Amino acid sequence: MSKYFEAAVVRFTENCPDFHLITSQESDGSESAILANDSLRVKMVYSPSLKRFYLFQGEPDGGDDDFEEVQSYFFELSGDHAIDMKEAVSVGNEFSDSYSAHPAMEVNVPAASRVTARKDRENDETSAVYFVNRIPAVLPECREPLLQHKEHYEMLLPNKFCEEVVNAAVARMLADKTQKGKAEEFFAFLEKMYGMGDLDVKSIITMTILNAITGEERIAYVEGLLSSDMNKAWRASRRYIGKNVRPEKESTYQQMSKKYRAQLNNGGQF
Repeated sequence: MSKYFEAAVVRFTENCPDFHLITSQESDGSESAILANDSLRVKMVYSPSLKRFYLFQGEPDGGDDDFEEVQSYFFELSGDHAIDMKEAVSVGNEFSDSYSAHPAMEVNVPAASRVTARKDRENDETSAVYFVNRIPAVLPECREPLLQHKEHYEMLLPNKFCEEVVNAAVARMLADKTQKGKAEEFFAFLEKMYGMGDLDVKSIITMTILNAITGEERIAYVEGLLSSDMNKAWRASRRYIGKNVRPEKESTYQQMSKKYRAQLNNGGQF
């Protein structure tokens, strides 16, 4: 295994000591490893061409074609060994989050949730984590701050990261007239994730990111990049500024980061 793929696998097993490595292989530049415990198997895959790690889950006695995708994580080598190693370790942390009873990540996931369908597993804060981990794919300047954020808090606080880092990156992008192509890609990404996401993701996109865009000219420009439905959602979100909005379901993760997520409805520059 390459040192970065191995680092991700090792961190996963450190966080989930009941899992053990079954097999690992390399094929056409991609790497994969299958790990298992008494109740299930997981398969970790890294595709350099797609610049992504993938995590799949399957039954303990299932075949190679019986895995279901659980999560993916953008990963592109920067050329800086220390940064890339930290990011690889972050992959292991993120992937182990749903399976670990280890206190390092300070997340207590009920056992029943570990065998539910992907749609059920990726709800509440998990969907917000899924969303934020993909932001560096369209805003590469957010990649290193994302690593620093995870290292500082020992977890990902999606709304806080967007308030502190993503909004500033979006403001710089909109101020640079040469970055129109990048802006088009970013807002298309937001629209896609809004359609996929739960209430937390939708709130972060509209109330935290879009509502931080100021100035009539910039607002009009961004509205021109969004669909009519997305603009309608954005306009509707402005009515909730200063009000408390209940999430779909308050998970343990949400409770722990609640003091940060409370800013979701009150923070930002409008």
